[in-house]
Amino acid sequence: MEITKLESVDGFTYVDVVGAPRVIGPLRCAKTVLPRTTIDLSRHVTYALAVHGLDGAGAAAALNHNRSDEPDPIPAFIEEVTSWTASNNFGAHTGLGLSDDEIAGLLVRPDGETFDALVAATAIASAGDLTDTTVVIASNRDEPDLADQLTSADVTIIEDLAAALATPSDVLFVRSGTGALHHEIVADTASKKIVGLQALTITARGLAVASRAGAVVVPDFISAAGPYLAAFGIDDPATATAETMRTLYDSTPDLFVNACIQAEAHLRTWADTLPFGRPLAP
Repeated sequence: MEITKLESVDGFTYVDVVGAPRVIGPLRCAKTVLPRTTIDLSRHVTYALAVHGLDGAGAAAALNHNRSDEPDPIPAFIEEVTSWTASNNFGAHTGLGLSDDEIAGLLVRPDGETFDALVAATAIASAGDLTDTTVVIASNRDEPDLADQLTSADVTIIEDLAAALATPSDVLFVRSGTGALHHEIVADTASKKIVGLQALTITARGLAVASRAGAVVVPDFISAAGPYLAAFGIDDPATATAETMRTLYDSTPDLFVNACIQAEAHLRTWADTLPFGRPLAP
């Protein structure tokens, strides 16, 4: 992995696997962008691409900026990152703290596709056949894209995560903060399968406890990877997700580990060394 300080503004770039033939990731802007978080988000992309057998890795460019600085550093940031993008074959799948308009020249997303719709498509594909199933959506905001695509299931939306976990369901879709699925909250889950709608939903200990409780945890580097796959150039991320899930043991508590092993096996085909640490919340 490699962090490089930007020359024209207060920021940095990060590539998770040096020498990757293609890199995908977010463009970030915040008062202080933490390198650790940037690494974690990039690792999520690395495993997402690798589990699908794609030769690429996660990356990111970050700007430390509180939106009150004068002069505005964003144009200089975009200019320098544009040069970095060309030399690293980088594609931005989204902006975090930056609008689509601000990063328009660097954003790689199919025309007419939104970030949330792409996530919804791969999340549903990763969950398997949902015909006549009981589905709970745990989210602190509206999920129109997901709800619109869940046409064959009995769907309940519950804002409180603990209440959602306690509600019996075949599948629980979760959008919450990083590491929201920790060991205490998942201990008594009544869900058979848990599907994350964002990166780094579950902690390592949470994964172990959820598995012991009998829940299958779909890796969110598969379920939430729609924007990554689209940015890489995959025409139908949902179909690619369904095909990859068929290569895994998707009905066992070992699904997350099996997916990591499959991703790491592919990384070894082109990377000199593997990045340290799997894509789990700290």
